[in-house]
Amino acid sequence: MFGEVLLVGVIIGVLSVPVVTVVPALAVGVRHLRRHLAGEADSTRRLLHDLPPAVRDLWQLGLLTPLALALFGYNIWLGRTDLAPGGRVVGAVSAVVGVVVVVVVLRVAGTWEPGRHWRPAVCAAGRRARRDLAGSFLLIAAVVMCGVLVWMLAPLVLVVGGLLAFAMLAVEYRLGPLPVPPPRADSS
Repeated sequence: MFGEVLLVGVIIGVLSVPVVTVVPALAVGVRHLRRHLAGEADSTRRLLHDLPPAVRDLWQLGLLTPLALALFGYNIWLGRTDLAPGGRVVGAVSAVVGVVVVVVVLRVAGTWEPGRHWRPAVCAAGRRARRDLAGSFLLIAAVVMCGVLVWMLAPLVLVVGGLLAFAMLAVEYRLGPLPVPPPRADSS
């Protein structure tokens, strides 16, 4: 499993170079690890075969997420500079909303299946994040730990995607295994 997580981390790192593909890359990484745990065929070729449907289903979410996080980051910076009245409140609210956005996006990517559009998936992920607060805090801890690993040793940026994908999968599995859909008839 350790080798698979490292391999998925490198693949997610490469696929995430254009920032808007981070969400689809995480989604296919989690899907690959889920297949590996289920004992199904989990070749790298199959992982890359999942990328076009993931990009097709999640490209809007992949575009909106960095834009929203950049806006929240700007609000936090503005709040710390005291240039705007009430800036500290806006900064604090932006920080909380940014954390919620990260958790919901990670839950969407952690449960993505081909053909599942991002809008209903976001609603379902929001409900799941609200019902499973412990899992949401675990995802926040995983993101913080990935940040600490990269801060401590920058080359680990190549593998933290796999560690994050593994954490996303573990959070979903701790409440019971997710139903694994039957393989498609057209898969090779």
